[in-house]
Amino acid sequence: MDVKHGRHPLGAQEVWDGRFRAKYHSRRKLRNVLIVARKAKFAQLHRILQIVMGWEDYHLHQFEIGRRIYRVPDPDDYLYERKVINESRVRLREVVPRVATHFEYLYDFGDSWRHDLLLEAIVLPDLGAEYPHCLAGERHTPLEDVGGSPGYENYLEALADPEHKEHENVLRWRGPFDPEAFSLTAVNQQLQKKFRSARRKAATHASPPEKTATDRSPNSTLLPRLLTGPGTPAKDRKRIRPDEKVPLELNDRDRELILKHSLADEELTNRLRVVPPPGEAPVYRFTLDELDELTGYIAAEANHAKDKKRQQEWDRLYAQLAAVLESYTDEDG
Repeated sequence: MDVKHGRHPLGAQEVWDGRFRAKYHSRRKLRNVLIVARKAKFAQLHRILQIVMGWEDYHLHQFEIGRRIYRVPDPDDYLYERKVINESRVRLREVVPRVATHFEYLYDFGDSWRHDLLLEAIVLPDLGAEYPHCLAGERHTPLEDVGGSPGYENYLEALADPEHKEHENVLRWRGPFDPEAFSLTAVNQQLQKKFRSARRKAATHASPPEKTATDRSPNSTLLPRLLTGPGTPAKDRKRIRPDEKVPLELNDRDRELILKHSLADEELTNRLRVVPPPGEAPVYRFTLDELDELTGYIAAEANHAKDKKRQQEWDRLYAQLAAVLESYTDEDG
């Protein structure tokens, strides 16, 4: 089976787009075009690919570039001397630096669904658009646990033939299935629900309205220094170097929320584990990019909070970080 997917990754937080094409190992060709931020980490690209491909994300996965493996580390990696790089710590732009770079995405080590990704182009993004975004697509992805390429072919054969001895079994297993079906609208709705940008709201509100939690996501970055509109006027923002760190004061409850109840990367949260001496304010320092990223994770938690009290806590913390971001601009801004 040879399935092809072309996808465009691009970012509103970057002023360029990385356009990817993926060749999916299956005889049945698929094609999807996707725009994603190359500032995104491999862990985020995995979540995006799961949505676009229609997988259900309950199997292991990994990215391979050259001889390097990027995935979620396993305790057995050390035991078996496997060299694995934590996918949540590496950005696409760091290891996919130029057009014509190839790499592989493997999903489900049993069924072994392999996708050969190619960076096709770098183009200017539409800063007013929502990303990630799927531009085009065709055909349905094979079902989970179908048995890899041979199993999928057998499944489709049985499904298409009412006289096949397994026809009733496959119908009972997953019900009706159209291998040619693809809904661009549905894919983009799922992408927007999970990754909707928080930039506009951050530019127009010092604190988020209670009913706009769905406008926040882990991939979104506030980037108030790149936006205009209500909030802190650009001329009143303190100008700092891109690598300079700004102070963020967090109380014990704020730290507990981030450390215990968010999916923020350890490289962002480890500094919060340091408890200040008695009488000293709990102040932590972040670059604007780091603060953007942390705010995105907090936005995602607010978006998915199941209880009202917890959501209000996330909203309050989100507004606090957004206000800090609104107070600064970098020298390149």
